[in-house]
Amino acid sequence: MSKEACIIKGNKNGLSISIPGEMEFNEVLTQLKVRLASAEQFFEGAAVHVTADNRELEPEEKHQLERTVREFGMVIQEPPVRVDGIEEHQREKHLEEEEEDTLLLRRTIRSGQKIKYDGNIVILGDVNPGAEVVCSGDILVLGSLRGVAHAGCNGNVSASVFAFRLEPTQLRIANYISRSPDEKLPKPLGPEMARVSENIIQISAYS
Repeated sequence: MSKEACIIKGNKNGLSISIPGEMEFNEVLTQLKVRLASAEQFFEGAAVHVTADNRELEPEEKHQLERTVREFGMVIQEPPVRVDGIEEHQREKHLEEEEEDTLLLRRTIRSGQKIKYDGNIVILGDVNPGAEVVCSGDILVLGSLRGVAHAGCNGNVSASVFAFRLEPTQLRIANYISRSPDEKLPKPLGPEMARVSENIIQISAYS
């Protein structure tokens, strides 16, 4: 097939799946299933909305698309609302162009899994030991971070790592590395944030 059946992009609300208007729907559906199956663990738990370019989806077609993404553990989002005939996201277009994309994952990242993304990553769950999260922006874990985290992987020393419980086996920001101490330290009592300060990674309580 010469044209990609679907384009999957990350945004500040999760993921968007865009399908071309001129392609046969059955072909779109088949290729979408193949695409999601090839990275099933990566997409599991992600919030997503589906859009179609220059075509009006029939109710049954829309139902099949929604059923397909749900089969792969994804959470359906309502499409952007329209205000005075203009989609809400278009009204904020200039602001969004200045922002980094953000990948939202509503799941725990298990041992052996690696998440890599060009932008920020927000995880509504834990990052278990043996798991790895790498991105060019910030990492926010609304749970326990016990695996490897590398924020600002493209050299962004302003990036930060936040977690409700920050207990990484290895923590990296840009080219700076901080490993877990050999001695056992008390567990963090609350949310913490790691940033680069004075040429080292410093961790402080977040309030």
